[in-house]
Amino acid sequence: MNKRILFLGLWVVCLSLVMACSRRNGMEGTMERAGKNRAELEKVLEHYAGDELKYKAACYLIEHMENCYFYADPRIDSLKSLRWMATVYREGPWLDSVKRVWRHFSYRDTRKVYDAEVITADYLIDNIDHAFEVWGKRPWAKYYSFDDFCEYVLPYRIANEPLEAWRRVYYDRYAATVDSMYGGSDVLEVVKAVRKKFKEEGFIWNTHFSLPHCGGLFLLDHHTGQCPESCDITVYILRALGIPVGTDCYIASPYISGAHSWTILRDTTGLFVPFWITQTEPERGADDGRPKGKVFRKQYWGQLEDVTAEYFGKNSAKVKIQCPPEVKEVSLCIFSCGAMTAVDRAERAGQEVTFHNLEPGIRFLPMYQKSKGGVYSAAGYPFSLDKDGKVPTYVPDTLHTRTAELFRKYPLHIQMKEYVAALTGSIIEGARSADFRQTVLLAYIKDTIRTNHVWLDSLPDSPVRYIRITPPGVRYTEIAEIAFYGKDGLKLDAELYRIPAAMDLRHTGNYMTDGDILSYYQSKEQNREPITVDLKKECRVDRIHIVPRNDDNFIRPGDEYELFYQNGAEGWKSLGRQTAVTDRLKYDRIPSGAVLWLHDLSRGREEQLFILKEHGEQFFY
Repeated sequence: MNKRILFLGLWVVCLSLVMACSRRNGMEGTMERAGKNRAELEKVLEHYAGDELKYKAACYLIEHMENCYFYADPRIDSLKSLRWMATVYREGPWLDSVKRVWRHFSYRDTRKVYDAEVITADYLIDNIDHAFEVWGKRPWAKYYSFDDFCEYVLPYRIANEPLEAWRRVYYDRYAATVDSMYGGSDVLEVVKAVRKKFKEEGFIWNTHFSLPHCGGLFLLDHHTGQCPESCDITVYILRALGIPVGTDCYIASPYISGAHSWTILRDTTGLFVPFWITQTEPERGADDGRPKGKVFRKQYWGQLEDVTAEYFGKNSAKVKIQCPPEVKEVSLCIFSCGAMTAVDRAERAGQEVTFHNLEPGIRFLPMYQKSKGGVYSAAGYPFSLDKDGKVPTYVPDTLHTRTAELFRKYPLHIQMKEYVAALTGSIIEGARSADFRQTVLLAYIKDTIRTNHVWLDSLPDSPVRYIRITPPGVRYTEIAEIAFYGKDGLKLDAELYRIPAAMDLRHTGNYMTDGDILSYYQSKEQNREPITVDLKKECRVDRIHIVPRNDDNFIRPGDEYELFYQNGAEGWKSLGRQTAVTDRLKYDRIPSGAVLWLHDLSRGREEQLFILKEHGEQFFY
């Protein structure tokens, strides 16, 4: 009887604590999810019954816990190890064979374990206590609200990584070093000190194997992965040091393919400072220049919060639509790689719909689905929002047409421009002997390279056997293909005689002559060490063909293309198919004012919408 009374007494106390929490529905959902493990959650609430702030912090975590989970399968740990091996030993044939073994495995098919079902009171209490302990020591804490602390410092997890006690480990690793580098109260300067330390440790880009979030303990000593991993490491470090941070993202790019994420710092000014620790220094008022369309903040319980207004201000765009009367909602879509991604939705108001908080200058498409999960159909013409609030609509004018020469199906983004232009300044010499005692200048790449096929003609009429290519040395030497042609137009037999050490086994010299313009040689060092080619006999070289590292999204001779324009609710209209003969495609009768899409029917997936500028140049965003 006494035991029963004690149990009921504790239950009444815990129930009263639960009722006091602000989000009762969230608390109830978590408790229901917890099942037998709810006793652990109740212990946490009871533990903080006499501490108002920590009790509220516990409520915050438990209220948002219902749908938090991680994947439990030992094969995921094996893939983590294999990713790290690919980082340490670089790419090679061994990695191809490993990928074949794992090609049918998907972590998404493994068992989900929900936090509420397994989390312990000790784990949550330790996380809360340490977060408060560090926060209380920080001079910048006085500039933030308790809500800021809960959202940007307190969370025990980031996404779907394993439950781990990471906070103290990261604090012990970084606190003393960072504090010795900067001891002031400007939180931005603290982040800069962390970034300096992080750059000393390094981060290696690695796209191999599809994984859930790896977790703090793995990432602590394995700085490898992609955007999500670099952001996760940043968040673990900074939250452990009592610095309020989160992760923002876009889920579809209006410019290039794929999603992207970056870190945001909650500044003492109340504003947010976006940065990407691997590439950009955090600065107030800075922007990475990437077109985003819509921006979302990742919450650790799995939801995305629309924060576009924080980046571009509050705005709205009212557009006319044409869709069946039974359609109640219209989606705001971004086109990328031949597919539409919905980034927002709004209820229609008659033959109009209003979307809120958009990035100005981005072309969006209003779309609808006849049934949930169905195919998207056009609900109107593409539109954008100007900075002055006007909403231009891209209505094709078929009475006034244009002619254009197209050279790309996808934007040439900054990094790819650098790859293509990296050989500008290269010197190409010939000689009769391998010691190059007497040389003849065959070519000098003076002008900035703007395409992926470089043809060098009008060469000196001097017989040579050896050819030496000396790069400018400002970047790694990266060449996809190289070939030499004689006076008769035939390709000369050539072999690599001497080349600088390659970055790894997937970027060795043989990739310069394999006929694949996407594979490429990459030097291990950034210097002017030359590449030497042996023609096996003395020849008169009439032309040289060089392909720099590239994305193969220029017009490719031999490929079949089809050009479309968007015609409102009627969808995409074809302007005809062509097989490319050169690196340009000429199209006539293109409707003025239209949004265009060039589709490669032969290969590839990277394609993006564009318009024609005043003189017929392609403009992708």
